[in-house]
Amino acid sequence: MTSQYFELWEGLLLPVYLLVILGIGYAIAPKQEKRLFMTGLSLRLGGSIAFASIYLFYYGGGDTIAYYQTAQPFVVLFYEQPMLALKAIYSSYSLENYSFFSVETGYPLHYIYSDNQTFTVSRILFHLLLFSFNSYIISTVVLAAISFIGPWKLFLMFKDLYGNKRNAAIAALFIPSVLFWGTGISKDTITLTSATYLVYGIYYTFYKNEIKVSRMLGMVVSLYFILAIKPYIFMALTPGIILWLISSPISRLKTPFLRRFAIPFIAVISSVIFVLIVQQLDDVLGSYATDQIIEKAIVTQEDLKQDYYGGNSFDIGEVSATFLGILSKVPIATLYGLYAPSLLQVNNILMLLSALENTFLLYLTLKLLCTFRFKRIITTSLDHPILLFFIIFSLSLAFSIGFTTPNYGAMIRFKIPLIPFFVFYLMSLTMLIKKQKGKP
Repeated sequence: MTSQYFELWEGLLLPVYLLVILGIGYAIAPKQEKRLFMTGLSLRLGGSIAFASIYLFYYGGGDTIAYYQTAQPFVVLFYEQPMLALKAIYSSYSLENYSFFSVETGYPLHYIYSDNQTFTVSRILFHLLLFSFNSYIISTVVLAAISFIGPWKLFLMFKDLYGNKRNAAIAALFIPSVLFWGTGISKDTITLTSATYLVYGIYYTFYKNEIKVSRMLGMVVSLYFILAIKPYIFMALTPGIILWLISSPISRLKTPFLRRFAIPFIAVISSVIFVLIVQQLDDVLGSYATDQIIEKAIVTQEDLKQDYYGGNSFDIGEVSATFLGILSKVPIATLYGLYAPSLLQVNNILMLLSALENTFLLYLTLKLLCTFRFKRIITTSLDHPILLFFIIFSLSLAFSIGFTTPNYGAMIRFKIPLIPFFVFYLMSLTMLIKKQKGKP
């Protein structure tokens, strides 16, 4: 198999980059966690190569190649006229900027360049290509290495929470779909590492009261990428984060009655704060603003069910653009968002891998529900506000994806930000309840 976006010299240079990345990783890895750090980094690099290879030699294209095709002319222009290239890359699309390009430089893809969400990926890729000899596959592994910071920081947070290194490592570092879909040149890789780093930063800054300028700067950058690329992730994250931060002081009260009594008031306050934040960010959220989000969701759902997506889709039924109509779809959309595709819906190897992972998620869920009483699950979650945030985020994003993305191929990619949090919630809640009941 061959690809017009891969040449022999790239295959020869790739091992050099891998060795340099692993060498840097070994040098900066925490001494007490060096082996785990190197294992996680190596798996991530392997996942990025698998991702790139499938799109180069199997699919022969896709969004990831389109991002590369759009960024490449900016690199060529940079070598010829650096100031023009920088002006074009750091400003929004315009006819003036587009006129900077020629047959010699090549032209960026218009549909990528003119859309800020997609162009943000190409804008990031531009910087990587400058240090990767304009190579798609080499820039892919460089992005995978840089974006490892999010999952690694999430692992450190998970481990700090309950001291269970095994659960933390499985959830943050070793989920197969995350290692594949969250390591290539895509929106998903950037938003995954942004979401995980943002949660890590909030945990240590506001919950642990450990203030660091570098961490706060990383949080700002992460928030920018989430809002610029996938604002709906912000919409799913924010309610749970607000509830978590407000509930944390209350959860330290020694009287269970007072803790439970405060819950309804905290929920109301959190909802009001969330609505106020969203209203203030209407311009930033664009089509995800409060007055457009329902219409966009229904239009997107209808589009992804069309024949030109290859029939690789599911149907949650007719949706009414009313509050009750959407509310009626919450259970089925959330179930699809968490556990689909299943083994019965597989029609290719990538779907099989995802279905096996979803079977594991379903097993963890059923094990929790069948082992402990539902009341105990709820009360334990309420007593640990950060776990409450994890499950609220997971369910919110799962519903959002299940409701708007009735296409398995897209849904598999879109759900990766929730998987580490959902897995850690299930494993940690099981562990905590067992401790409460005195089980080993």
